[in-house]
Amino acid sequence: MKRREFLRHLLALPVAAGTFLHPGAGLRRLQAATATAGHSLIVIFQRGGCDGLNTVVPYGDPDYYALRPTIGIAPPGQEGGALELDGFFGLHPALAPLHEIWGEGSLALMPAVHYDDAPLSHFDSQYAIESGTPEGAEQGWLNRYLAGSPGGDPLRAAGFGLKLPHALSGQQPVATLGDLGDLGIGSSKAEVEAFTRRFRAIYQQPVDTLDLNRARLHAAGLTMLDSIAALDGIDSDGYQPANGAEYPETGYGRQLRQVAQLIKEGVGLELAAIDIGGWDTHSSQGGSDPAGIQARRHKEFADGIAALYRDLEQQMDDVVILTMTDFGRTARENASRGTDHGKAGAWFALGGGVRGGIHG
Repeated sequence: MKRREFLRHLLALPVAAGTFLHPGAGLRRLQAATATAGHSLIVIFQRGGCDGLNTVVPYGDPDYYALRPTIGIAPPGQEGGALELDGFFGLHPALAPLHEIWGEGSLALMPAVHYDDAPLSHFDSQYAIESGTPEGAEQGWLNRYLAGSPGGDPLRAAGFGLKLPHALSGQQPVATLGDLGDLGIGSSKAEVEAFTRRFRAIYQQPVDTLDLNRARLHAAGLTMLDSIAALDGIDSDGYQPANGAEYPETGYGRQLRQVAQLIKEGVGLELAAIDIGGWDTHSSQGGSDPAGIQARRHKEFADGIAALYRDLEQQMDDVVILTMTDFGRTARENASRGTDHGKAGAWFALGGGVRGGIHG
């Protein structure tokens, strides 16, 4: 099955989370379906290589504690212990907001996701994962979906942050959004209109008169202008999340909040890519101590996802949140009470159409 077909299945919902895991049998089990309006995929990349063994904790394996005498997470029921999942696995206690979603049956945990002969370089691993192929590719897997599927909404896809994630890079122009409250073109409606009027005039030249590189620049410029038009009138500062949802007061939290707003505004957002860094824990990783490096990252990560999940509420029936990371970490802790680059890591998927449970 081609990867863009896989994404169509994913957006069609419901999704059996196990189909993320294996490039052969798992994908072949997906039933035929096509994407429909109103479905969104939000991809959160934990850049740096999140330690999966202290995320989805195999407390039922005695080797776990032998390999991690100082940073291991205690079994459920003990002080600072893991949150019970299935009698063998538990969640890091800082992931308590996700444990609540687990109890609702909408959280799928994939504790060992990776691919054969994977590199232990952050750059190479991220490039391969976001390409959708171990060999890497110039176009990201999400951009290939856009190229192979119909759609006219200017904000079908958006990357959040200062740089477009590789998963969204490719032939199809995609908006990169920093803050909806500051597009960098003025604060008043008159300033925005003047900006777009001037630039629309510049981009009136027919595409068929341009060479390839200028045509790409032309397409990117039109995407920018169409995105501005789609965002015009959206009051990001005045947005009030529903159901008491509280997003972290961080860049990551603000980006998730704005994704929720764009979905509610009906701008046609099908794909959103968000990064959260800080997972390269070579030293002083910490175990369950809330002040530990990984525990703090886990808390922000989980608080943001839970806020988005609560904020969207019924719309989560048409939304899938997929989290991924470069790789896992070594099973044995190092002399600096941290972990080094390893292989398989823990990925999550959640939403109204996701089959909850532990997969793989």
